[in-house]
Amino acid sequence: MKLLNKIRLVKIISLLILISFISTQTAFAMQTATRSRYNIFHPGDAIQISIMEIMDYQTARGGSSLAINDTYSISRKGVIFMPLVGEVKVVGHNEQSLTEELAEKFSPYFKEPFITVIPMIRVTLMGAFNKPGSYRIDPNESLWELIDMADGPDSDCDLESISVKRGGELVIENLLTSFEKGYSLEEIGVRSGDQIIAEYQSHFGLREILDWAKFGITLVVLYLQIQQYSD
Repeated sequence: MKLLNKIRLVKIISLLILISFISTQTAFAMQTATRSRYNIFHPGDAIQISIMEIMDYQTARGGSSLAINDTYSISRKGVIFMPLVGEVKVVGHNEQSLTEELAEKFSPYFKEPFITVIPMIRVTLMGAFNKPGSYRIDPNESLWELIDMADGPDSDCDLESISVKRGGELVIENLLTSFEKGYSLEEIGVRSGDQIIAEYQSHFGLREILDWAKFGITLVVLYLQIQQYSD
């Protein structure tokens, strides 16, 4: 009986391990598929590309080594221009397929290339930032890293007002919550071409009301004096 119970226990544990493994693999596959769809390059975006030799044969022979590490803007035609090979069409690729394309194009120059491809989305910061403007950033970076590129928020920035507009429509509100949870721009849902807008804090309080009231009283008194002299 004890042996039978042990066998049942082993079967249950094995089943739980199998279920856990399947769940993990499914989640990983879904994440990979989502990222693969997301990383489709568009004109106006940019790509950070790094290519280096794994086995540096040139250095081993006392020669100079070759490496490429730069950020390339995607033209309206969907291409980038790289040293040695010139024009490379990137629209229609994702990270993996572009890496394979680059490996083929640079095969005459690198025997064992190590290639990294990082998409850079284009986001515009507007409103209460020290340096509002258009910036390119890795979507895996955080909101605060994007804001830091604009030298941070203005001293009068209302952080709770930060929102995302897409095509003139509000699509995401209160980004501060997502920032506090440590989400990346991709996880938040920020896309290339989006506008991140921050409002200025309102300082219209009791003091401002009293100042305006005094100003209004002054105008009334001045008006009455003018009327008195005119009579």
